[in-house]
Amino acid sequence: MTRKAMSCEIQSVNQRLNLHQAKFKLTAGQSTAAFQKLNPYLIIGVGFFVGVVTNIVGWRKVYTFSSVGFSLYPFLINK
Repeated sequence: MTRKAMSCEIQSVNQRLNLHQAKFKLTAGQSTAAFQKLNPYLIIGVGFFVGVVTNIVGWRKVYTFSSVGFSLYPFLINK
C-alpha cells in the first residue's frame, strides 16, 4: 500500500470516527436534557420500585425484562 493510499485510508477512518463522536455527543446531550426534565421524586420512586421488584422477583427475570424493554425502546420512541 502506498503512502497516498494509507493517508486516504486514515483520513476516511478519521472522518467516520468524527461522525460517530458527533452522534454520541448529540445522544448524550439529549439524554442529559431528558433526565433533567424529570422530577427528582419520580426518579427516587422508580429506583425504590425497581429495588423492591428485583428483591422479590430476582435479578435474572429483571435482566430479561429490561433487555426486552431496551430492544423494544426504538419502536416506542418512533411512534
